[in-house]
Parts: sequence; C-alpha cells; structure tokens
Amino acid sequence: MNSPASSRSVVRAYLAPAILLFLVPAFGLWFAGHAEGHYDDLFLGQLETQFQADPELTAEQRAEAVTSYRAMPPSLACASTDPGLQEYRQGLGEACDDYRWFGWLRLLSLASIFLGVFSALVIAGSSTAAHLSRNLQYPSLLVGWNTLKVAGALQTLLQGTIAVLLSFWMTAVWFEQYYVKLILMIGAVAALAAFNVVVAIFRKPPSGLDVEGEPILEEAAPELWARIRQLCTQLGTEPPRQVIAGIDDNFFVTEGEVRVGEQKFTGRTLYVSLSLLRTMKRSEADAVLAHEMAHFSGGDTAHSKKLAPLRVRFGQYLQALYEGVITRPIFHFMNAYQGLFTLALAKTQRSRELEADATAARSTSAQDVARALVKVGAYASYRGRVEQELFEKNEQHTQLGIADRVAQGFQGYATSEAVQFDLHQAVTPHPFDSHPRLTERLEGVGVTFAADEYQAVLLDRPASSWVSAITGGDEVERRLWAAYEAQFNSSHDLVLAYRYGPDNETERAHVEKYFPVLTFSSKDGKISVELDHQQLTCSEWDAPLPFGQISGATVEERLFKKYLELKPVGAGMFGGKKSLCLSRFPGPDEVLEAFNRYYGRHQVMVKYREENAPQAAPSAVA
Repeated sequence: MNSPASSRSVVRAYLAPAILLFLVPAFGLWFAGHAEGHYDDLFLGQLETQFQADPELTAEQRAEAVTSYRAMPPSLACASTDPGLQEYRQGLGEACDDYRWFGWLRLLSLASIFLGVFSALVIAGSSTAAHLSRNLQYPSLLVGWNTLKVAGALQTLLQGTIAVLLSFWMTAVWFEQYYVKLILMIGAVAALAAFNVVVAIFRKPPSGLDVEGEPILEEAAPELWARIRQLCTQLGTEPPRQVIAGIDDNFFVTEGEVRVGEQKFTGRTLYVSLSLLRTMKRSEADAVLAHEMAHFSGGDTAHSKKLAPLRVRFGQYLQALYEGVITRPIFHFMNAYQGLFTLALAKTQRSRELEADATAARSTSAQDVARALVKVGAYASYRGRVEQELFEKNEQHTQLGIADRVAQGFQGYATSEAVQFDLHQAVTPHPFDSHPRLTERLEGVGVTFAADEYQAVLLDRPASSWVSAITGGDEVERRLWAAYEAQFNSSHDLVLAYRYGPDNETERAHVEKYFPVLTFSSKDGKISVELDHQQLTCSEWDAPLPFGQISGATVEERLFKKYLELKPVGAGMFGGKKSLCLSRFPGPDEVLEAFNRYYGRHQVMVKYREENAPQAAPSAVA
C-alpha cells in the first residue's frame, strides 16, 4: 500500500512535469485566436474610422455597417466558403493568407493536444496493466513503447512546427516585424530534434552486462558446482551455464549476455562474491545460492531478459527527447510512463524477492537465510563506509588495502550502534531488482533478531567457507582487489584534481597533471589563447582573466560567428565584458570544450571548499 507521501512524490516527480507536454500547443491555440482577434480589431477599427469620415452615411447606416462587419469579421470571412462572401474576401487581399496561417497554427495545436490526450490514455492503460500482473508487464510495455514512440515523434514534428510558426508570428503581431535569425534558429533546433528522435527509434540498443570477475570452471570447484546443481534439482530448474566470481558486495543471476573482459557468456549466469562468501558458513551461503536459483525457477531472470531490450530502447528514446531541448516537455511526458512502469516493476520485484527468500528457507533453513541476509547487509554497509571515508580524504593514497581495512575493522563495527542503524536501513545492492528492506525480509522468513543477536551473528566467523572449495580462489580474489583498487585510486586522484585549490606545489603538480597548460592559435596566427587551471589568457586582452573573476559565461552568435562572452566580477550591464571569437580558431568547439572543462573544475573546487569550510566557533558573550 502506497503512503500519501509516496503518492505525492510520484505526482511531483512524474505526473506534474508531464503536463508540460500541453504547454506549447495550448499557447499556440491561444495565440491563434489572439492573433485573429488582433487583426480583426485592426480591420474593424479602420473601417469604423472610414465610416465616420464618410459624409454620405447617416448615423443609422454607419451603425448598421459596423454591426454587419462585426458579425462577419475578416477571420470568419476568410475561413468561409460562402460564394456570397467572395467579393468581401477579395477585398481583404493578402490578409486571408495570414488568417490561413493562424488556422494552421490552431489545427496543429489541436492535433498536438488530442495526441497528448490519446497518449495519456495509453499510458494510463499500459501502466494499470503492468501493476495488475507480471504476465501483463511485457505486453503492456510492448504496446506502450510501440505506440508512444510514434506519438513522441509526431509530437516532436507538431510542436517543432508550432514553435517555428510562433517564432515568426509572435514578433509580427506584437512588434510588427520578424527576425529571420530567430526563425532559422528555432527551425534548426526543431529539425535536429526531430532527426535525433527518429534515429533513436531505430537505434540498436546495447546488450549485455559488463562484470568485473573471473569465471569459475567446474574442474576448479567441483564441490561448489555439485551443490549448485543439487539446489537446482530441488527447485526443479536448470542450473547456470557459468559461475562468475567477483568481489562486489552482492550475488545475482541473469539470463542476459555477460561480458567479463574479452569473454562473452550467454545463458544462465550466477555471480558470486568471494568477499561475501568468506563471511558466511557454507550453510548460510547455500541459502543465498538457493535464493538466486529461485529467481531461475520463478521465471524472474527470463522476465527481466524479455523486458530489457524494450526498456533500453525506451531509455535511448528518452535521452534523445531530453537532449533535443525543444522536446524537453515531450521527454517529461514520456518519462512519466517510464516512472509508472518502473513502479509496477519494482512492486513485482519486491514480491519476487520475498518469494525467493521463502523458497530458499524451504530448501535450506529460515535461520540460514536470515543470518546470510544480516551478514550481506552488514558487510555491504561497512564496506561502503570504509570506501566513502577513503574517497573523502584529501590526499593521495599510497596503499589502499580495502579488503584488509574491512576485515580488521568489521568486529568493532559489528558491536557499534552504527550497525543497528545500517541494518534497519539496509537494502541489498543489486543491478537488476528493487529489494525490500532487511527487516521486511527477515519478517518474511519468520525470523527476528534482538540487538545483541545481530552482534552474535556478525561475529560468528566461519571455520570453512565455499572459497576454500575453489582452487586458486585466494589468488583470484587478490587479482580482483588489485584491479579494483587501481580503479579506485584513479578515480580518487581525478577527484582530487577538482578539489585542490591548489594550495602548495604538490597540489599544483597534481592539478596540472590532469589540467595542463593548453595553447590555441587562431587560423591566421594573430590570436593565441592559453588556458591553465586558474585563468584564461588571450593575446588581445590587456591582462589574463582569472576564473575567480568571472561572474558569467555565455556563448553567443553574431553575424554567423560564435563568441565566448565572459563577464568579469564588477562589470556593468553594458560594458566590461571580455569577448573571444571562437570562429577564428581551427577548432572552435575544441576551445569551448577546454574552457568549459577548466572553468568547470574551478567552479567545482570553489563549491567543495565552501561546503567543507571549517565552521567558526561562536563568539563568547560576556
């Protein structure tokens, strides 16, 4: 049952932004009527002036003529096919051509609104079906995707055309002039957005999952493979074709393609964590294995494999809509469907997780399931704390030793109050499913632990785990930890380059390793630009412009040339800007990308320092 708070969150996150779909067509519909009324008023005003100036007309005749024209204003006359109004229409000249444009604007806007309403009905029906039954999720997504991808493309064309018409007529009606550059810009954006959306429909989705690990062949772990097959026989399901061992803090199964380095695996795959297996007795690990095999027997992995291509393609489609800028309202509308479908899927997955726990409890024991859940949750939480603490340090690491840090500090963590908080909040990490909370899963298998019992479970280290049954298991784990820590160090070093001011020569050298001095020369060789981690220098300027002195940066187009406009701190509204003509360089986008990266680093550094500045002690009051 959804709480009122969660319902409000869904409305705020998905449904409210979806209404933006109707913003452009609603405005277009209003503007069409407004423009017609505007020109009708101008025409009738001129007629009334002419009637008033005609001395041959009596007051009664003037009033009758005005009433007659007000009953049939130019907008209605131009839209009418009455032969009796032919002379009237001819007298209006080119005005009827303008009114026809307003008619097209109205028609396009109405079509967009009606298509939006139809799409909303499709979303409502498909989402409802997905919530009702897991068996209906694939057909509902199939119908939803195939309908909404076409509807989204049509909306892109409709709203793009509406935007182009508005870019001309808004300025023409309100300011009696138009701007060719504005029309061309809107037209180009609309055309590019439409092209990208159509391409996204037919783009082949990426498949498979990249996994850091090593395959465990049966000859290297015959006893483990035999136990897995025994559990599968109990559950009446086919065993996995391969077992991949890694050091991530989770276990999972999949029937999709799995890539391990250069190797590709298809069919059923079981991923086991060597680091977690070390914390569990074999009976506890058996409970985890039974839980994962229950996903095979329950059809969960087959269901996920079936849904995956459609979900990935829909995700690519949404990305194209988001990047189209002008199609951002359409993105929010389509994203509402993805959000509602994901909620239905998460509901099903949580239910299936509890059922897999129950199946594992019947195949092994409820106590083993519960103890395994507690150990997995605690290990994942503590490892996360250790890695976060390491990542937040502001100096380079010479030696990480994450596995040793976790092993050495786990006992103290297991007896602390922190573990109680983490376990009650814990949701087991998993790349596919939305897992219920640990407390809900323990209740599902009928086991509860008191606070002191949690400690006893966590401090109960196994004399023998399944890792010992894997030939070369220790060496595999060492290799994986070495590769993981190298990636961790690399990411941390890059982050430090964004955090450092720098404040000393060591920090400066580190920042310049990732942000070295860059020099760009113009096509004619008359201008040179130099970028470093703290400023931008241009040979045409009197002095370098430090990043800390920039209060605003924009890219502008003038006379078909691209300019980088920089506003120094303290510069007035109409003066003091520093301008750099990017079009004068062989690679204008390269110069702009470099500036964005270096200036972005400076902004990240400033924000980090502001957020982590030491708090001043409150002054004493005498």
